[in-house]
Amino acid sequence: MHSYSEPRVFSGQSGQAAVETAIIAPMMVFMVLGIIQLGMVHNARLMTEYGAYRAVRAGIVNHGDCMLMEKAALASLLPTLPPLPGQSGRVDTVDFAVQVHKKFSQRLFSSRLMKTFYTDVGLPLFRVDVLNPSKSDLEELFGTYGSQMSAREIDYDDVRDDRVIDANLLSVRLTYFYELRIPFANWQLHSFYLGREYLDQLKGFQFENQRVGGESATRYLQNQGRSKDADHARIVSLAQLGGTKRRYVMPLVATWSMRMQSNLFNNDETGPGRCAVDG
Repeated sequence: MHSYSEPRVFSGQSGQAAVETAIIAPMMVFMVLGIIQLGMVHNARLMTEYGAYRAVRAGIVNHGDCMLMEKAALASLLPTLPPLPGQSGRVDTVDFAVQVHKKFSQRLFSSRLMKTFYTDVGLPLFRVDVLNPSKSDLEELFGTYGSQMSAREIDYDDVRDDRVIDANLLSVRLTYFYELRIPFANWQLHSFYLGREYLDQLKGFQFENQRVGGESATRYLQNQGRSKDADHARIVSLAQLGGTKRRYVMPLVATWSMRMQSNLFNNDETGPGRCAVDG
């Protein structure tokens, strides 16, 4: 009879397997976490589109009221919001959703103006901008065609002037500063987003230990994105805060337009002029 012995495992082979695992495991972890985070970003983007729709819908039937548009946008973004400190973020039932909406409303709308959410850098949770009519258009039209209504309203059914017709197409832009919350994937995707035009410069870099111009690759990409505009500068500052204050956010933007179904109302506190941008 022939006897068979178990195959012998050489120490060199086990060492090679350990090295291969050490190389592949971090990549697999990043891929899994990155896929989860990208899925959450996609969901947040869809809700941002829906939030822009709900905001403009609230505006056309409520005289362009800016605060009502902001509250409508907030309600649409509920499933994607970060939990407030010490509060539950569950919105899987109507009661839970109402509680979360109430807590965020207290945080954001305790005055007639919406307050900043990331207070350390002056960044809001989201922003509703009225793109059309522009601020200058509103001021002129309220003074001209609103004169018959004490300069308080613009008749949405007035077709005597093309400027009035154009002004009654309400266009709203919702910018949602979405917080990335999956560990490891959050700062990686955040830096990739901010410095996406410069990624070609970093081919082959190990982000955790290689440096560019004396700073980490992550910090390099972040600082490249800082100069884009004031919002990006605040986003970078927020990501570079120390300790638990650090947050990684990504701006998601959606626009929507609808024809007014009520008169634009000149209310400096909550009216469309507060959210309107200069044309």
